[in-house]
Amino acid sequence: MLKPSLTNFADFIEKPKPVKVKTKFEIQNDINLYMNLALFLIIVVGVVILYLRGKTKEERKQKASKKITELQGYMKDYMDEQMINSMLNQQNNNVHTNIR
Repeated sequence: MLKPSLTNFADFIEKPKPVKVKTKFEIQNDINLYMNLALFLIIVVGVVILYLRGKTKEERKQKASKKITELQGYMKDYMDEQMINSMLNQQNNNVHTNIR
């Protein structure tokens, strides 16, 4: 038969890990690192947006000028039609008044 052996339960208990205390300077360095990364990313995003705006600037100008010329053509046609209609109405009124 096997002989029981005594066990030291202190070997099974986890020892607490030592806590590394950060100094105020180390904490500020960590914060400064994150702030610098955030600002860098903001600057990069801004540069990319400005680049894309500059790249499509001519295309946007051409679209705008095309829309303006279409609007001018529409307005000219509308005004011509209004003028013709008003002239016809005046002539019809003159014809009707002369007949009576």
